[in-house]
Amino acid sequence: MNQYESLVAPEKIQYVNSLVDATLEDLTGIEIEVDKAYGDRASLVKVIKQLDGSIKLEEANAFMMIGADNVVDIDGKKVKLSNGEMRDMYRRYVSRDLRKQRTEKEADLAEIESKIALLKDKWDMMKSTANLVEARSWAQGHLLKFLSSKG
Repeated sequence: MNQYESLVAPEKIQYVNSLVDATLEDLTGIEIEVDKAYGDRASLVKVIKQLDGSIKLEEANAFMMIGADNVVDIDGKKVKLSNGEMRDMYRRYVSRDLRKQRTEKEADLAEIESKIALLKDKWDMMKSTANLVEARSWAQGHLLKFLSSKG
């Protein structure tokens, strides 16, 4: 038994039990973080889609405000939209606030995507650790079973 004491001493068994508990707690924590990040991602994707729709509506309304002579009122000034480039600039001008909001939400989405990637990496590392803890507890358990059968 002395040769196995470093593996099956009561404090070693308790240590492995503590490792199992800590590993499960860590894995559960990462799962919760991943679920939250995916929920946040889904919410942002929805907001971005809604902003896209609002931008299209805003730009369509602006198009309807262009007079027959291609003149629009921009901040109290009459401006003639003489070519496609000017009409495109006008379109972006009228939807600038919504575009700014969309850009901010897209930046938030990119941040969440990065967080998800980091959490997945962390999950992979924790899974490897969990596999090692599992192997150690399996070996310890089987050694105890073997020793108990020897009487």
